Amino acid sequence: MASCLKNVFLAALMLSLAISLMIEFGSWDASILPRRFFDDKGNNTPPTPDVIGDSERYRIVIIGSGPTALGAAQRLHDLRRETKNTVITVLEEKGKPGGLDSSERDDQGFLWDNRVNADFSHYTYFDRILDRAVPEWNYRPMATFAFMKGSDGTRRFIPYPVQNNIHIMDEGDQQKSLSGLEEISRNTITLKPENFDEWLLQKFGSGLADVFMRKYYKKCWTVNATEMNSAWIGEQVSVPDIEEIKSNIKEVDNGIEAKDTEWGPNRFFRFPKYNGTGGIWEAIARRLPREWFKFNEKVTGINIDEKVVTVEAGQDMKSQYSLEYDVLFSTAPLDIVTGFLKSSDSSLSKMQELASQLVYTHTHIVGLGLTGQLPKTLADKSWVYFPDSDSPFYRMTMFSNYSDDLVPKAGAYWSLMCEIAEPMTSRPPWRWKENELVKTTIDALVSYGFITADMAVSKHYRRLDYGHPVPSLKRDTILDTIQPWLQSKDIYSRGRFGGWRYEVANPDHLFMQGVEVVDKILQGVPEETYTSPNVVNSKKNTGRVIPLDYELVIAHYNEDIEWLRPYAHHTLVYHKGHDTGPPFQLYAWERLENVGRESHSFLHHIVTNYHQLANVTVFTQADHLKGRCYKDILQFVTSAKKGVPCLGLLELHTDWGRIPFQKEYLETVKNRPIDRANVTFGEFYYHLYGVLPPAKGIENCRNGCFGATKEMIRKHPVEFYKKALGFVSRSSNGEEGHYLERIWYHFFA
Repeated sequence: MASCLKNVFLAALMLSLAISLMIEFGSWDASILPRRFFDDKGNNTPPTPDVIGDSERYRIVIIGSGPTALGAAQRLHDLRRETKNTVITVLEEKGKPGGLDSSERDDQGFLWDNRVNADFSHYTYFDRILDRAVPEWNYRPMATFAFMKGSDGTRRFIPYPVQNNIHIMDEGDQQKSLSGLEEISRNTITLKPENFDEWLLQKFGSGLADVFMRKYYKKCWTVNATEMNSAWIGEQVSVPDIEEIKSNIKEVDNGIEAKDTEWGPNRFFRFPKYNGTGGIWEAIARRLPREWFKFNEKVTGINIDEKVVTVEAGQDMKSQYSLEYDVLFSTAPLDIVTGFLKSSDSSLSKMQELASQLVYTHTHIVGLGLTGQLPKTLADKSWVYFPDSDSPFYRMTMFSNYSDDLVPKAGAYWSLMCEIAEPMTSRPPWRWKENELVKTTIDALVSYGFITADMAVSKHYRRLDYGHPVPSLKRDTILDTIQPWLQSKDIYSRGRFGGWRYEVANPDHLFMQGVEVVDKILQGVPEETYTSPNVVNSKKNTGRVIPLDYELVIAHYNEDIEWLRPYAHHTLVYHKGHDTGPPFQLYAWERLENVGRESHSFLHHIVTNYHQLANVTVFTQADHLKGRCYKDILQFVTSAKKGVPCLGLLELHTDWGRIPFQKEYLETVKNRPIDRANVTFGEFYYHLYGVLPPAKGIENCRNGCFGATKEMIRKHPVEFYKKALGFVSRSSNGEEGHYLERIWYHFFA
């Protein structure tokens, strides 16, 4: 035994010496290293393709082809220069991509989503991918309500969130809710809530908790609020303003129609004009290499010691084969995946036991295709929540409102989708049968006066075994144990049920979980979405973009932008008017508050995208300034690459006082009078630059149209642009915006 150890030691010493000599004399070949590496902290890290020799092939296997898997595949495709020696395999049990977010059309011509979604996004990268994949969108105002019986026995539509619209309730529920809010305002509790119910009582009081919260959340989650944690909440639940509530109630009492309180990261959402939600994921998949995808192939086992996946192939799953991997990325439910695992590691059984304690719901989707048109009571609504027990569903979506493509003939048919939550362990079984659920759904809709039974010409039903991942009390402890253990085995589990975090389970979150795992594997970039849900949900995340050679940034109110159609795939419009969406598909369309003239739009873009600017950015107003700018906007790109922001300059601007506006101009803006600045132009310059303005004056780009390379823009730090943005964020037509119009050339030249 001692002799064997001595030989092993000598061999290791010789190998170490040989490697040292090869490095010193330049003959080192990284491909002779084993597949697994350790970083300088001793953590096991997979080799990135740039350190893999020609003989090595790095194998990434992805389980599933829903939003999370497609996010990973998309990012691998983005980084294809770094993955040239990587073999990528996407295993999908079904015959097409989309997973639980796919769509299907029935024999009557109605299109149904398997899961009801609307496109809200916290990520610029996600927006751009969808803009590129889906050619046409419908933009819809988000109009959500709760339909509930009051203490007076009358049913009402209460704008959602209910807690912000107490003034719409009957007097009894108003007083009960308000009394609870006043109680918690007098007795503020600072202790950390032990469960979701305690959080509800601390934030809303017992009145609102009884009137709506507890009933609805029990119906949606199938468990009591005392059985859920409060870590998942973040932006998911709006906390009411008690003074605003009192003011609204007073207005109603005085006969004044109070405005519904709006809330949410978006007041509009978009939906594909054709092919439903599933069409999004099919379009994204079509842009990726077809050879990556293996449809009708189901994973049945994973040997983590040998790093081998067992796969059943074919629609009938009759053949079986094994597939090796270096990194496995799974989007399948976490409890199922851990059940597949085989290993000599004694801790595996503990992980499987923990995973079995995760809680989830089953979801039943009942869709009704109906004759005629939406009744007036539903025509102005997107979806409605139902807290009361006299209907089986907790939410109903006016699905045909999203697109005419969802029905056989617009105007002649309409459709509803109702969602029913079933507990993970349910009794009695007959209650959850298809026929029973369809019947009770129709009965409830008839009793509410929404439909008549004879209107239904199509009845769609689908049961999702995995409906929602419940944020149970033990959830975070379980995930904090299992996920690091899996990653130590080169397995990443993410997605709605792969990650089991409801707070980041919307389509944008799911897609970005896949993107971020790939960035972590290939580039060492830490994840954000899965690890810091409250952070990503609190802002628009702009850290990744699709790189463009040039980008047209357009400040828009209500102008005709048809002239931009030839450049649509390079055009980002910042809209400050009342349009619900763009008239044709653009690279991007974003809403901004109507302040600061075009300068606010331009500075917002620079500040938001400072670290991922296009090679050249052209800034201009949407009306093309009636020909006063270039007739060919791409001339800006050419001149910017030569270091010139714009041509046709006027004489030097030497007046550092207030702007002497012409009477004719003031007449044109009389509906939006100029809000005079508190500083002169010279003082404005001093505040920005920290030095006095040059006595000889500055060259200027009038009319607010110019171009700049990213290097020209980055002549100044982002703090400089943030300071400038602060000057133009107070009114719709501030004098500071006119100052900036005279200084743009000086910024970049």
